[in-house]
Amino acid sequence: MKYRLQIIKTNIINTFQHETAYFAENWSNLLSTISYTLVLLLFLNVLYSNIKEFAGYNKDQMMFLVFIGQLGFFTGWGLFAENNYFLNEDIQTGKFDFILIKPVPSLFFVTFRWFPIVSMLRDSVPVILIIYFSVNWSALTFVASNIAWGIFIFICGQILWHAVRFLLVLPAFWFGNAKAVSSIAYALSETHNIPLEGYTQNLRILFTTVVPIIILAEVSGSVMLGKSNGPIMALWALLVTIAFIFIINVVWKYALRNYTSASS
Repeated sequence: MKYRLQIIKTNIINTFQHETAYFAENWSNLLSTISYTLVLLLFLNVLYSNIKEFAGYNKDQMMFLVFIGQLGFFTGWGLFAENNYFLNEDIQTGKFDFILIKPVPSLFFVTFRWFPIVSMLRDSVPVILIIYFSVNWSALTFVASNIAWGIFIFICGQILWHAVRFLLVLPAFWFGNAKAVSSIAYALSETHNIPLEGYTQNLRILFTTVVPIIILAEVSGSVMLGKSNGPIMALWALLVTIAFIFIINVVWKYALRNYTSASS
């Protein structure tokens, strides 16, 4: 554990040095995210000017769900998206060989080698603040236990959201490039703003088991708002998370065997 924490510390320092050296790079991302957020908020205002509820959510509850969804999105993409991109690039160019000869656990290293804290804060803080101040918090009722269960589910959902995206990158070990396959994650991220109660029963099962992408925002948000049973949902999220961690480790080992065979 101490060795892994040292790896994380080193990677955070390296990432920070790189980002501050090119601080003016990609400021267009901030404009893009703000524009998307403003359009989303405009859509919700137009929607709720014509209806009172959507899937059992009034405007204030829906705004809260958007807040949770965007918080989860920026956290997940900030911590893991570029790591997945680098993994695909390394496999495609052959640089992955150098990772394998490093005296580090390969799966742990490729998962936590890049921590773009500066760019993540740059892109997320303005957007999160805009959404935060758009929520009418006084109109919402929260229970401490629901918030606690919801936070636990949110953490499990973050791990699962990363697991899904990571598995979409692994075909690169067989095909040399998985950019097209991994781009599916962008489309899947749009589900974060749809209430859990808006899905059919079959879709709920699909998106909380086979492709567990709605646990992050929809399930955690529903629990925090008291619409779903916290302990049951938390237990389910935990079991699915354990299952996907196991799946990633098994598939990773299989992918490494395929890569080394191809290299030889």
